[in-house]
Formats: sequence, structure tokens, C-alpha cells
Amino acid sequence: MILITGGTGLIGSQLARMLVERGEEPVLFDVAPDMAAVKPIAGKVKIVRGDLANWSEVFNTVKEFKVKSIYHLGGMLSLPSDANPWAAYRVNANGTMHVLEAARLFDVERIVFTSTIATYARGAETPMRIDEATVQRPENMYGVTKLFCELLGRFYHKKFNLDFRAVRYPTVIGPGAKTKHMTQYLAWMIEYSIQNKPFEVWVEEDTMVPCIYYKDAARALLMLHDAPSQEIKTRVYTLAGITLTAGEFAETVRRHIPSAKITFKPDPEVVKMMGKGFSYIDDSPARNEWGWRTTYDLDKMIKDFQRSLEQR
Repeated sequence: MILITGGTGLIGSQLARMLVERGEEPVLFDVAPDMAAVKPIAGKVKIVRGDLANWSEVFNTVKEFKVKSIYHLGGMLSLPSDANPWAAYRVNANGTMHVLEAARLFDVERIVFTSTIATYARGAETPMRIDEATVQRPENMYGVTKLFCELLGRFYHKKFNLDFRAVRYPTVIGPGAKTKHMTQYLAWMIEYSIQNKPFEVWVEEDTMVPCIYYKDAARALLMLHDAPSQEIKTRVYTLAGITLTAGEFAETVRRHIPSAKITFKPDPEVVKMMGKGFSYIDDSPARNEWGWRTTYDLDKMIKDFQRSLEQR
């Protein structure tokens, strides 16, 4: 049996659909299940309402369903984590400890964890470049908890031989997201424009943020999970997608949707946390070790985004 924490979220629900297409019947663990997100596969998944911060709910789910693989996607995002760092610690840090302990105690064979490029500090004056030698020095609570979880997973692999694997996502773009986080403006530029609503971007036009489409993000998890153990050498993989400035991204959206009403009004607090963003991510370990490639460029992303939004 396969468990997805955060299973009815943007990536979790897409991953669930892909697993159902393979003939699986995944268990979706979520603190507030979004039933609309999984409506097309409602009869082919099991929904568990549960809180990662409550160890007994995690343990009981893993034991009851005899889980063998866990995709651990659940957690609090960037701005909510900074607004309430105590809750972020309980959910992100303690929640991951609960998942790892449940895996150790109940013989889970593999865990795939989703981390973030927020584990790196951002470039204050110039966009930052990232490769495997880049020091991780997160500046917000979200990045702090995710880095802790990466290191904890590595420890469980070394100490208990638990097959822990992880990706560090750039910004994930997809329809229907409701929670604001620092880089959510990319998806909302598209979504608001499709809905003919004005949208005010809260970063400066020259801020560079790499992004990946949610369907590619889910596919990456399947690829990493399925990769033979002997090919997994890096263990935590930074993924690259498309990198544009916020201004360039807005211009591309306007080209596809001429009626788009996108303006810029930088939020000083977000700008302070974001800096100038990131200019380049080296994802060669993922490419070389398990064949990672993106399939959605920005033009294809915007077209599919519109189709996905209409279907929802």
C-alpha cells in the first residue's frame, strides 16, 4: 500500500491520479482533505483525515494500511510558517519525525520526501546560483524545517538503513492553490488572468525564481521512487525547471492572455526574504542518476494550466 501525506493538495492529488492510472489504490492522509481535488478518483483512493503533528494518527495509519511506500508531501508553506513558526515546527519538523519513526517501526520500504530550494539563502543583490556544493543556509522558518527534515532523513538512512529519498522543488505552479506563499504569484498571474481578474505581484520585476509545473513535479516523485537503489547516490536532489524574472513571466502570460491585468507592487517584507531570487540551478545529479527531465516549458504550461482550471 502507498501513503501520500498532504494527499489532496496540488501535487498530492496529481500524484494520486498517476498512481491510480498504474492500478494502485493510495491512501491520502490530509489534515483538511480537499474532496473536490480528488473527485475524479474518489472511488479509487482511501482518504484519512489526520494531523502530522499527532504521532498516533501517523502511526495508526501506517500500521492499519500496511504501508510499504510513503510520499511525504504534507506540511506548512513559507508565509504561514513564518507567521506561526511554532506550528511550522510541530507540523514540518515533528511531523516528519513521526513519519520516519512510523516507517522504521512498521517496515516501510521507501520514503520520498519533498523539500525546497528555500533551504538556500537567496541572493540579496544578485540572483543566486545553486549546485551541489552550495551551502544551505535558510533564512525563513519553512526552509529551516525542511533542511532539518532532509538531514533527519539522511540520518535515518545511515542509522536504520531506511530508504529515504528527496527532491528540492523550485516554485511549483498549478491551478487551484488557495494558500499564499512567497512565490505563489507565478501561478496566480496565470490563474487570475484566465479568470479575467486583476493581479498585483508582490515582488520586484527583476526577481528571478525557477519554477516547475505541478504535473512534472508529481512525475519526478514517481521517477525517484522507482529508480533502482544502486543508482541513488546523491539522495537529496535539487530540481530545476524554468527560470525567468517576474517581469518576463508576466510578459509571457500577457502574450498568451492579452486581457491580463498584471501590475507590480512589491511587499517590503517579501522582498526582504526573497532578495533577487535564484538565477541557475544545477540538477545534473537527478538527470544523471534517474533520468530526470522536465516536459513542460512555459508556453505548454500556460496552455495546460487553462485546460486544468476549466476541468476543475
